[in-house]
Amino acid sequence: MTGQPAIGIDLGGTKIQAGVVTADGQTLGQVRRPTDADKDCETVLANMVDSARRAAREAGCDLEDIAGIGVGSPAPLDIFHGVIISPGNLPSLHGFPIVSRLSEALGRPVALNNDANCFGLAEARFGAGAGAQVCCGLTLGTGLGGFLVIGGELFNGPRGAAAEIWCCPYQGDQVEEKVSGRGVARNYKKLTERVATAEEIASLARSGDGNAREAWREFGRDLAVPVAYMCNIADPDVLVLGGSMIKAWDLFREAMFEEAMKYVNAVTREAVRIVPGKLGDAAGMLGAAALILGKRLGL
Repeated sequence: MTGQPAIGIDLGGTKIQAGVVTADGQTLGQVRRPTDADKDCETVLANMVDSARRAAREAGCDLEDIAGIGVGSPAPLDIFHGVIISPGNLPSLHGFPIVSRLSEALGRPVALNNDANCFGLAEARFGAGAGAQVCCGLTLGTGLGGFLVIGGELFNGPRGAAAEIWCCPYQGDQVEEKVSGRGVARNYKKLTERVATAEEIASLARSGDGNAREAWREFGRDLAVPVAYMCNIADPDVLVLGGSMIKAWDLFREAMFEEAMKYVNAVTREAVRIVPGKLGDAAGMLGAAALILGKRLGL
């Protein structure tokens, strides 16, 4: 291990995952606990503080041994002033100055970024995009997130909104409405007039339901649109896909590739790798820690 480790906190509407992470991506100790997002902001803050301290104990560290704490949170955020603005699944933290309050409580520097960016930074440093000069990608779940990592560093943009393509126009609506869990649900309802979740539709597809399989293929064709835009804008070495819907990779991969490759420029098409993430549920925590750990050596 070189240098001080950092604590990464993956703050979600349901759980907090915190871990002590080294510069090369090893986890020395980690904990999970409920967020209690339905309670007041001071309770959620106390849960984050407790998670960081417990993770340090699990790793055999004192907080003085920690370089700092990175926090990955649902958006929207003001990452430059360290404020959680108004994510729907963290209602008591709207307008909450998380960076200053957490730093005050733990006595260490704190950095904040959105959960999609933390996923991307983790995959670019330690996962599917390791070694790439340019790594970009999308997170697929209840919404659509995006990230861009250049030379091992997040490109945030001057307002922290780089790669936030969820609101781009597509078929008379925002692209997120098609490239999300509700998009798959709508595809299936259009074919069958039945209501089901994306997870249920994946199970039906694997059981041989032809309409469910077509709903996922349509999702893949829709996903090809933001994939092609990201490839053409960033000219990446690797484009990484993550989020809860990546569990259905086998159901939409072929349709997505076939459609996307029609629209990615030839130079990029020959070189880019489009792959699912490798780090699983740990990606958010690892990427949050990487906000503190600094640039990966060798890039």
